[in-house]
Amino acid sequence: MKKILFVTLVALFAVSSVAFARGGSESERKAVEAIVDAYIKTINDGDLELVGKIWSHDERASFIGPQGRFSGYEEVRDKLVMSFKNGFAKRNLRKDELIIVIEGKSAWAEFTWTFDSVGKDGSERRSRGRETQIFRKEKGGWKLMHIHYSGIRNNN
Repeated sequence: MKKILFVTLVALFAVSSVAFARGGSESERKAVEAIVDAYIKTINDGDLELVGKIWSHDERASFIGPQGRFSGYEEVRDKLVMSFKNGFAKRNLRKDELIIVIEGKSAWAEFTWTFDSVGKDGSERRSRGRETQIFRKEKGGWKLMHIHYSGIRNNN
């Protein structure tokens, strides 16, 4: 019985792995991962020029997280990225367990993250969470259209 269960789990894992690798070339997956990495750099460095390069300027671009919902490129730039830049003396956002799926001109990435920060008052904090990013292929390449993230409770 254990052997059948093991073989079934291995088969399910193989099928799910194929599903996550489906669609898009290796170069497209690397391009999407480069956008994920660039997004992390915008949070860590507060690089507004980079924000403009990786986010779609479409009015439907959006962000949802504990800070609220931001709609449109300018609001994402001004209320999200600037809040991180101005809210912390030091920021270090990192990703783990990245999965990228590409379906034609759409793609999404999901990952867990760890955010170590130092507040303006010198207080240190660590938070963890899960994030989904949605991309659209535009004339200039892959662009962020939407991010949704939430924190992970300590017992998960």
